[in-house]
Amino acid sequence: MQLSTAQQDTLIRQLIYAAIYFICLIAFYINIGQDMGAGYFLPILVPMIAVLMLQQHATGLSLFDRRGLVHLFAGLGWATAFPLLYTWTYESVWYQSLICFDAVIGTAIWVFLTGLTGTLAKAPLKKCSAALLAVLDFLFLVVPFIQYAYYCIVWHCLSPASLMALYLTNWRESIDFVESNVGIVPACIIIACFVLFLALAARVNFAFLKAMTATRTDTRFGSALALAFLSFLALLYYMPISSFGELVTDVTTYVEQTQSYGNGHDERYASLDIDGTQTLAARAPGTVIVVIGESASRDYMHAFTPDFYLPDTPWLDENLGNPDFNVFTNAYASWSQTVPVLQRALTEQSQYNDKEFFESTSIIDVAKKSGYTTYWFSNQGRYGQYDSAITLVAKTADRAEWTDDSYNFSDKYDDTLLWYLTQVDPDANNFIVLHVMGSHIYYNNRYPTEFNQWHGDSEVTSPESYANSIHYTDYILSQIFDYATKNLNLRAMVYFSDHGENLEISHNPDVFSYDMVRIPMFIYLSPEYQDALPGRTRAIRYHRSRYFTNDMLYDTISGLLSAPSSRYDERQDLTSPNYAFTRSTLTTMLGQQTLTGDPNGGEEQVF
Repeated sequence: MQLSTAQQDTLIRQLIYAAIYFICLIAFYINIGQDMGAGYFLPILVPMIAVLMLQQHATGLSLFDRRGLVHLFAGLGWATAFPLLYTWTYESVWYQSLICFDAVIGTAIWVFLTGLTGTLAKAPLKKCSAALLAVLDFLFLVVPFIQYAYYCIVWHCLSPASLMALYLTNWRESIDFVESNVGIVPACIIIACFVLFLALAARVNFAFLKAMTATRTDTRFGSALALAFLSFLALLYYMPISSFGELVTDVTTYVEQTQSYGNGHDERYASLDIDGTQTLAARAPGTVIVVIGESASRDYMHAFTPDFYLPDTPWLDENLGNPDFNVFTNAYASWSQTVPVLQRALTEQSQYNDKEFFESTSIIDVAKKSGYTTYWFSNQGRYGQYDSAITLVAKTADRAEWTDDSYNFSDKYDDTLLWYLTQVDPDANNFIVLHVMGSHIYYNNRYPTEFNQWHGDSEVTSPESYANSIHYTDYILSQIFDYATKNLNLRAMVYFSDHGENLEISHNPDVFSYDMVRIPMFIYLSPEYQDALPGRTRAIRYHRSRYFTNDMLYDTISGLLSAPSSRYDERQDLTSPNYAFTRSTLTTMLGQQTLTGDPNGGEEQVF
C-alpha cells in the first residue's frame, strides 16, 4: 500500500515520539544508577515502540498531548517509584529483570488508561466516563504515592518488613501512625489534594474524551479496544513479578503460612513428651504469669538505667534488692515489630534454629501439657483482616479474651486487664499470659490523667510522656503481682517487652537503631518455687547479666515450668545451667545485626 507524504510524516512523528519516551525512560534508569542492561531493554524496544505508535493511531493525537498527560503521570509513577527510592535508600543496584518489569508495567498502565479512554469515547455519558477514568488514574497512583510518602516519613523505601506492618495493621493503628508521623493537619491537606487531583483529572479526561470523539473512526476504536485489552493482560502477567509485586507476594505467602498454624496442631501438641510428675505444677502448685510489654525500652526505665533522669519505675526499683526478683540487664528483642517478635517468643521458632512458626508448639501448649489451665488476656487488638501469629497462639489457650474483642486497636488503659485476674480459679494451677498496651505510640494515650506526672515540650512523643507510660506500666505490674500473690498462689512471674523504642522514629526496622531492641525483662520466683526447683533458681540468678534475645523465651518458659521435652533446647533456656549463648553469638533483627555491634551493651558475667 502506497503511503501519502502526510501519512509518512505522521508515522515518522509517531516513531520519534515513541522513541523519545523509550530513550528517556532508559536514560532515567541509567542516571539513577539502575542500568538494566541491553539484555533486558533491547527485547522490549520493538514491542514498546510499536504499542506506543499504535496508541497514537488509536487516539488520533500526539503521544504527549497535554490532555493525556494524567494517564502518562500515572504510568510513570509506577515505572519510577521503587527503582528511584531503592537507589536513594541503598545506593546499590536493584535486580535488572525487575527494573525491566517496572518499565513494562508503567508503560502498560499508560497504554491501558489511554486505550480505555478511546474505548469510552463512544459512550454517551462522557462526564461519568471522565470521572471513572480519574478514579482509575488515582488508584494506579496509590502504590507510588504510598512508596513516596513512606520514604518522606522514614527516608527508606518500602521493605517486606514495613509492608508486612501495613498489611497486618488495623485502621485504628493506621490512624495512630498517620497522626504521629504526619500530623492531622498535614493529613487533611493531603486528603484535600487527593480530592483536587480527582477533580482536575476528571476535567482533563473529559477534554481528552472530547478530543478523541472528534477524531473517532471504527479503526481507531478497534485499536483503542485492542490496546486496552492487551495492556490489561500485560498488567495481570507482570504485576505479580514486579519489584513491588514481589514484596506483596512475600507478605501474602507469610500470611498464608501463618494461617496454617492450626493444621496439625493436635499432632504437635501430642508430640510434647513432658513428664507431668516433675513439672512445677506438680511440685509447687499455683499460678505462673507472663506479662508481655509493648514498646518498652530499658534505656528509659530507671530500674534498668539508673542514669535516666526520671524515676519512672518506683515499684521495680523497690524490688531490685529483693532476691526473689531477677532483673536481666542485657535482654534484647529479636526484631523491632510486635508480630515477628512474638511469633518467635511464643513458639519454638527462633533466630538460631530452622523451625517454622506453623510447625512449632507454643508456651501455651507446654503449659497445658504441664498441668495448667491456660489463659490469654490481651489489651491489644487482634491485628488486621487476618489473625496474626499472636492471635493464633492465643486462641489455643483454654480461655482467650481481648478487652476489645475486635480487630480494632484498643484505646483502653491496661488496668482493664486486672478484672480478668479475678475470673481465675484461685485454687487451680493457672498459666496466665497478659498482653498489655504498654508504651505504644501515642505515649500520652496509654495512661490515665493521674499518671501524667512529667511534662515535656511535646505531650505526644516526648521522653516525659514516654516515662509516664512506663510509670503506668510499672504500676500495672505491681497490681498484677500484688493480686496474684494474695489470691492466686503466685509461683513465678515473667515480664518482658516485645521490642524497644526510639523516641524520634518509634521502632521501624527500616531505620534501625539498637534502642529499638533493648528491652526490659525480669523473672520473679516465689519462695515455694525456689524450694521446689533450687537448680533452676540458681541458674536464673547466675544468668542475670547474660545476653539474651526474647525469641528464646519458649525454651526459657519450658525450663521455668520444669517441662523439658523433645521440642525443647536447653541451650536457649536461661533457667538451665547449660544456657549456651553469649553476646558474641547472639544476633537481633533476625540475624541482620549482632549484639556486639551495640555500642551501649552492658557487662556480661559468664559463670
